[in-house]
Amino acid sequence: MEPQIISSLIIGTSTIFSTVLGVSAAWLIGRKVSQRQKLEEDLDRAVRDIHFLLAVEEAHCARNKTAGNESFKLRTRSAVKETSGTEFSGRFTPGNWKGIK
Repeated sequence: MEPQIISSLIIGTSTIFSTVLGVSAAWLIGRKVSQRQKLEEDLDRAVRDIHFLLAVEEAHCARNKTAGNESFKLRTRSAVKETSGTEFSGRFTPGNWKGIK
């Protein structure tokens, strides 16, 4: 084969290879960013759900307090902690949560 043909084949192959490599890298990076955004959205949703459930708890405790002069919030949390083995950290409560950076 002639040197010009071999040179053209090498240049063409390297161009195709570099294009495929660039597209693959862009796809992987885009996928990573997309997954991170989804995780951030899910975390934000979970924190909003926690805020909602804490508001429900406060409303329930306020109703108990007006009905029986005691809210039972701490007593109920202690009972749940003992029976389920889980603990409330309070880390994502309103005022403590700064949002996703």
